[in-house]
Amino acid sequence: MSKTRVYFPGLNGLRFIAAVAVIFTHIELIKKFLGYGSHWLDLEKLSYSTPLEAVFRREISWVTPFISNSGPLGVVFFFVLSGFLITYLLFVEKETTGVIRIKEFYMRRILRIWPLYFLIFILGFFVLPNFSLFDVRVQSRAFELYYWENFFLFLFFLPNLAFSMFLAVPNIGQLWSIGVEEQFYLIWPWVMKKSKNILRTILVFTGVIIVFKLGVLLFSSQISGFWMGVLKKFFAMSKLECMSLGGLGAYVLYYKKDRILKVVYHPLVFILSILIIPIMIMIVPKFLQNGVHILYSICSLVIILNVSTNPNCFVKLENKFLDFLGKISFGIYMYHMMIIAAVLHFAKNTLHFNNDLNPMESIVVYLAVLSLTILVSALSYKYLELPFIRRKKAVSHVISGENAK
Repeated sequence: MSKTRVYFPGLNGLRFIAAVAVIFTHIELIKKFLGYGSHWLDLEKLSYSTPLEAVFRREISWVTPFISNSGPLGVVFFFVLSGFLITYLLFVEKETTGVIRIKEFYMRRILRIWPLYFLIFILGFFVLPNFSLFDVRVQSRAFELYYWENFFLFLFFLPNLAFSMFLAVPNIGQLWSIGVEEQFYLIWPWVMKKSKNILRTILVFTGVIIVFKLGVLLFSSQISGFWMGVLKKFFAMSKLECMSLGGLGAYVLYYKKDRILKVVYHPLVFILSILIIPIMIMIVPKFLQNGVHILYSICSLVIILNVSTNPNCFVKLENKFLDFLGKISFGIYMYHMMIIAAVLHFAKNTLHFNNDLNPMESIVVYLAVLSLTILVSALSYKYLELPFIRRKKAVSHVISGENAK
């Protein structure tokens, strides 16, 4: 029996752009940990209310807020995209087969995520700590203190809880977002399968999470302590509402809500969704930072819908080069932290770069990190990930991604 095919052009290009944004932020973060001059922005230590005010007061460089926020923006984008794709494919499966097969859904997620996740897990806990090339100073010291606590939390897909309790595990701290996605995947197919009114369910799900987080935030301002801090950080990181907003976009597209799509597809709305992001980076005050991701999610969703589903969109990202880079973007996200640490150690110890990199040295570092990450990710995709991706077909009733071309 032929299977339904779903393919959204341009999404691989967007995936790669988001992955590069994450790399840029983490280069600056690891530079800070290793004693380099850095554009990393620590909002808590900012003496002014907004980044823009800090720039005017010459406390930070004008480029610092953009570089520091590009990574969080990239992660929010990945969350929205994940929710959009998963929900749309579940809509298609439910209509074409009459049911959502949850065990097969879990198997597809396992085949796509677990092989690379557990490889990075093994590297991060058993291999990389043995080499000074991957030492990240403060993170590495904390890792030694809380090794087994981190180990078991990562093993059971709770890296976001580990990150909330301790410092990030060096070289693999980015796995916190994989934990968030896995927790979303654990509940979302049940939500889709059991819901009688999916639009109402998505709206209620999103609203409840936002209200609950607001309650935790307000409650934590009244009560201090270690566990309250953990609770606050855990729920701040667990951006399930970003993924459910992506699901809302899937609903609008799948059920052809033309009046909404007409607004979303308007060129001015698309342009504003792009322009709002850098504006908000500069003007949102510190006390609103925990909620601005909602607006970023909406902007990300507008961009996704336009680039991948609007035939009149003036941004075209569908080409072989970006398609390839997008296919390996999961690897880019998973490997880049260890490569950043290695490149920065090599630059200091072998190339004798000073702590304050000049523009040419910075370009060398950025290009080396990006090139090596792409190379490692391409090899990983071909020899590790692709064999498991091919096995997904046996448990897929809807063919998606590159297999659907």
